[in-house]
Amino acid sequence: MNNPLLSLNTGRFLLAFTCVATALATAAHAQTDATVSMAVPDQHEAVRLDNFVVSASRTLQDPRYVSSSVSVLPLEDLQTSQITDLHTALAQVPGVTVASYGGAGSQSAVYIRGGSSAQTLVMVDGVRMNTRQTDFIGKSIAGGTNLAGLDRIEVLRGPQGTLYGSSAMGGVIMMDTAHGSGAPSGVLEVGGGSFQTAYGQASVQGGMQSLGYSAALCRGVTENNRPGNGDKQWNYSTRVEDKLSPELLVGLTFRGIEGNYEEPGSLQYPSPGKADANSYLATVYAEYANDGVFKSRLTTGWHQSDYFWLDLSGSSWASNAYYRSTREIVDWQNTWTANPRITVVGGVNAEWSHIKTDASVEALMDKSRGVYLSTDLRPLDPWSITAGLRYDYFDTSGEATTGRLGSAWRFAQTDTKLRATIGTGFSAAGMTERYGDSSWYASNPSLRPEKSTGWDVGVDQAFLKGDLTVEATYFQNKFRDMIVANLMLNDSRYQYQNVSRARTEGVELAVSTQITKTVKARVGATYLDVYDTTSGRARVGYKPRKSGDFDLQWQATSAWNIGGGIHYVADRMRTAIYKISDYSSVRVYTSYEVVKNLSLKFRVENALNRSYEEIYGYPATSRGYFGGVEWKF
Repeated sequence: MNNPLLSLNTGRFLLAFTCVATALATAAHAQTDATVSMAVPDQHEAVRLDNFVVSASRTLQDPRYVSSSVSVLPLEDLQTSQITDLHTALAQVPGVTVASYGGAGSQSAVYIRGGSSAQTLVMVDGVRMNTRQTDFIGKSIAGGTNLAGLDRIEVLRGPQGTLYGSSAMGGVIMMDTAHGSGAPSGVLEVGGGSFQTAYGQASVQGGMQSLGYSAALCRGVTENNRPGNGDKQWNYSTRVEDKLSPELLVGLTFRGIEGNYEEPGSLQYPSPGKADANSYLATVYAEYANDGVFKSRLTTGWHQSDYFWLDLSGSSWASNAYYRSTREIVDWQNTWTANPRITVVGGVNAEWSHIKTDASVEALMDKSRGVYLSTDLRPLDPWSITAGLRYDYFDTSGEATTGRLGSAWRFAQTDTKLRATIGTGFSAAGMTERYGDSSWYASNPSLRPEKSTGWDVGVDQAFLKGDLTVEATYFQNKFRDMIVANLMLNDSRYQYQNVSRARTEGVELAVSTQITKTVKARVGATYLDVYDTTSGRARVGYKPRKSGDFDLQWQATSAWNIGGGIHYVADRMRTAIYKISDYSSVRVYTSYEVVKNLSLKFRVENALNRSYEEIYGYPATSRGYFGGVEWKF
C-alpha cells in the first residue's frame, strides 16, 4: 500500500528550504541581536523563556511561585550532551519512564508517575497531539522525534485535566516550535556511525523588523543491530510570525514526522513487518496583548496521523492494518493580569476527530468541547495559590469535570520553596474502543472516561547562591474506571470495559550543581510503586520501582568539552509474577571546536556494551560509536 500522504514528501523540502533561503536572503538586513524569545524583534521587547514556566498555568509564570512539579529541559545542555532525540531527553526527567521496543525508531511508551502512555498528554504548539484512540500511533512518533526545531520542552507532572482536558492524567509534555528573531543564525550538521547510521540536519532562525521565522530539517537512517530492523526518519518544522501592530501578533507553524521502521518482532515471537508512521501538524494563530494586562490568543490547528502496518510474517494469521486520524482544533485562551498579585486564565476548546481504519466502512467521528477557568493569586509576597475548574463534553464519551488546587510558600532568606497540589484528570474512551474494530473487538457504547485523583507535596532548595539546587517531591495518584479489553466467553471476542483500578505513589528527586566554573552535573532519580488494585494489590508491569539518570560535563578548555552519563533502571516486573533484569547504560561524549563555530563531535552509546531490554523480548542496541561535524553560522 502506498503512503496516502506521499505528496507531502516533496512538500517538506519546499517548505523547509524555502524558509532557509528566506533567512539567508534577509541576513544582511537583520537589525537586532539574536535571542530566544516569545515572538519577534524590533516592535516589542523579547522575553527570555528560560526565566519562566509556561505549562503550569498556560501562561508565563515565575518559577519561584509555581506550586506544580514541573521540569524545563535545558536544550543547550542536551545539545552539549549530544542528545538529539525525544526518547533519550525525556528519560532524564524525574518521574518519567520511557520504554522502547528495541532500537532507534521503534515504538516508545512514555509514562509519567506510573500512568500509561495513553494517560500522558503531549502538547505541541498549543495543540493536543494524542488520545487513547491514537496511542499506538503516538508511540511510533515518540520513538522518532528529533529535537531540532524546538526551543522549549517542559514536563508537568500530576493530573492536569483542568487546563489540558483528556489524557492529562499522569502529566503533560509540552513542546514549542522555535521562535525566530534577530540576525539569522543556524546550524548545519552531518554525521554517522555504528549500525550503518547516517544523519544530517539543518536549522535556521532569525527576523527583521516585525517578522520572525525558523525552520529545521532532519534526516536519519540506521540498520540498528538486528536483522530486518532498519529505520528511516524525516523530521521538519517551520514557524513564521509577524507583529502587525504593538498589540497584534499573527503566525503559523507546520511540523512533520515521517518514519519507516522495519519490525522483526520479539526474540520469543518473531513477527516481521514494516510500519510507516507519519504525523503532520499545522497551526494558525493570532494573539492580542494590551499593555501586559489582557492577552487573548486564538489558535486553530489541523493534525493528521497515519499508520500502515505491512505484515511480512507469511503466517496464515498475517494481517495488514491501516489507520488515519484527522483532527481539527480551535482553542481560544484569555489571560487577565488584574495586578501583579492576580492572574486569571480562561478559555474554550473544541475538537473534531475523524478515525478511518481498514476495518471501518465509514470514518468514525467525535466532537469535544471544553471550557476552563484558572486563577493564580499572591495574597502575600511569599505565598501563592492556584485554583481551577474545567468542564468537557464528548459526543461519544459523555462529560467530565476536573479541578485543581495548589499552593506554594517561598522563604526568600533561605531560597526555599514549599509546594503542594491536588488535582483530577480523565481520559476519554477511543472511538474504536466504544464501537469495535474488526471482528476481534465488540462494541461497548456505555464506556465511561477513565478518571484519576492525585496530589503531591515538595520542597525546592537552592544552596551556594544557586550553584546547587535540590527538588524533592512525594506524590500519589489513584486511577479508577480504567479501560481494559476482556475476552467475552459467550462471543469469543474482546470487549473494552471499565473494570480496573490502580494506585501509584513515589518520590522524585532532581539535583543540579555547578561544581566549578567549568564542571557541572545533574542527577534525576525516582522511586515508584504502581499497583493494580482491582482485586488485591499486584505490581504493574514495565514500571520500574527505581530509576535514575546522571550527567557530568567538563569544559576542559574554551574549545574542548568532555562529558558522560549513566541511565539506571531497576526492580521491574514483566507481569505481576515475572521480573525483568535491571540495567544500566553508560554514554560518553566529547566535542572540539577546530575553528570558530566549526566543531567535531564524538560519542559512545552503551559504552559498557550491556545487554538489556526496556521491553521484554526487544533487546536494546549494543555499543555504538558515532561522530559528526557541526557548523554554526
